[in-house]
Amino acid sequence: MIGPALEGDLRHFQLPEILQLLRLAQATGRLDLERRSERAELFVEDGRLTFARTDARSVRTGELLVHRGHATAAAVEQALNAQIARGRPLGTLLIEAGAASPDHVRHAVLEALRRVVYGVLLWREGRFRFLPGERRASADLEIDLDMDRLILEGLRQADQTQAGR
Repeated sequence: MIGPALEGDLRHFQLPEILQLLRLAQATGRLDLERRSERAELFVEDGRLTFARTDARSVRTGELLVHRGHATAAAVEQALNAQIARGRPLGTLLIEAGAASPDHVRHAVLEALRRVVYGVLLWREGRFRFLPGERRASADLEIDLDMDRLILEGLRQADQTQAGR
């Protein structure tokens, strides 16, 4: 593994700036973000954001599927238990069980990933480091997120959050 190619403090370089740099550089790798006890990972391939995850409590794919009526709570719970035992993605298990359609799973994963990114776009403190060449697990569903649109939407939501305070 190669060491970090870029690292620093989010008080000096905010996430939209870092993502723009990675997009312009057409970088491939993993961007690790950390603040207090919260961690997030953003995966970039050829400057495109392809996957994101966090250990913080955020809206999960299964919750979105249940909320939208595309899967039952029982099916999601059963798939979560199977996921622990088999180490496979929740969406894959739901599709294989016939509990959710591939299209519904893809939309729920996309929404969950967006929410992870929107959440970390609000971070104003913490540390970041970019590890070139690191890739998402092949089992993870790749989502090609439009980085510019995502940043603009995240900043718009941040402005709304600030205005609401």
